[in-house]
Amino acid sequence: MSEVKPYKITIEWSGQEDFFFSCDYAHSEVKKNWHNPHSETRTFPLMAQAMGNVLRKLRKEHISFPLFLVALAFNHRNLLDEIDQLLHLLHLHLEKELAPGTFACHISSSKQEPYSNPG
Repeated sequence: MSEVKPYKITIEWSGQEDFFFSCDYAHSEVKKNWHNPHSETRTFPLMAQAMGNVLRKLRKEHISFPLFLVALAFNHRNLLDEIDQLLHLLHLHLEKELAPGTFACHISSSKQEPYSNPG
């Protein structure tokens, strides 16, 4: 298993419900902002919808984020599977990495052709 570990997750909304997920990783003793152009695109419609709901909710009122995600999981049975797929992609990427970098994935609510930038 790789010695690099995630230390920062960023979620940026790119549209009404689509968003860009990125995770910076480094050796545990090094926590710097590194830029790595590795990026993938996957279709996770329920996750994109749920994160769009989170965005709308965050803009309107303060919420307890973990409780809100639990509520979403009960309302969207496939949401946990999509989150698991995203984390699996992250872990597969980390297993191959020896140096600090960034894993990035565009999350879309609509079906798109997979895009991979093999860096």
